[in-house]
Amino acid sequence: MADSTTSKLNLSTESIQVAGKDAREVQTTNQAATEDGCLTKITFMDPKLYVPAADGHIHVLKQYDEIHVQLTPKKNTVLHVAAQFDQVDCVKWILQLPSPSPLLQQPNEKGDTPLHLAAREGHLTVVKNLINAAKQLQEGDSERGGTIVCKVLLRMTNEDQDTALHEAVRYHHPEVVKLLIQEDPDFTYGANTEGNTPLYIAAYWGFGDLVQMILDNSSSVAHSGIKGQTALHAAVILNDQGT
Repeated sequence: MADSTTSKLNLSTESIQVAGKDAREVQTTNQAATEDGCLTKITFMDPKLYVPAADGHIHVLKQYDEIHVQLTPKKNTVLHVAAQFDQVDCVKWILQLPSPSPLLQQPNEKGDTPLHLAAREGHLTVVKNLINAAKQLQEGDSERGGTIVCKVLLRMTNEDQDTALHEAVRYHHPEVVKLLIQEDPDFTYGANTEGNTPLYIAAYWGFGDLVQMILDNSSSVAHSGIKGQTALHAAVILNDQGT
């Protein structure tokens, strides 16, 4: 399980990596191919931009142009950074910038979206803001219709095939778990690369409150786990171990 120092350690580590890329205020650009074959400019994040995003200093962020295209060495956007470190006001400000949709759904090098990071850390208010931003986008785009934009965000998986719900369950963030399920109760969350669903993860780690929460709020629940075991198997094993 993650401890309270996780975010602080990540801030220290990645801020050093960002500075190592370029200690000057010069922006280095590369060309990267997008999935559709078009070329898009990637700008390495200025070291003086990363820390204000992590600390929530909006007045500093306003001094930079095109912050939405800047990436850290781990390919985190400024929204990833603000979301990971629970900078609610900063997240709100970023989401009000032109074209927030790409930032909402943009993955880092491990496939994590800002929602993955916020859910992993248990930042409930940030999670709410990211979801609400997706809903507002869909309301302004009649061609998408329904709740498509929001559901796409909720169902996105990282390189381990974890959704934001997998992360919130694994690190035991009940309020975040409940919110994520209620926003998309009909979706059947599949197994990740280890073969585990959110329900199995909750049972395996002995999170009885989360098991009940998932069963109570989800209308379509997947139970599978590693080596073909089910959530019931995990619960029985834990009971036998006296946990």
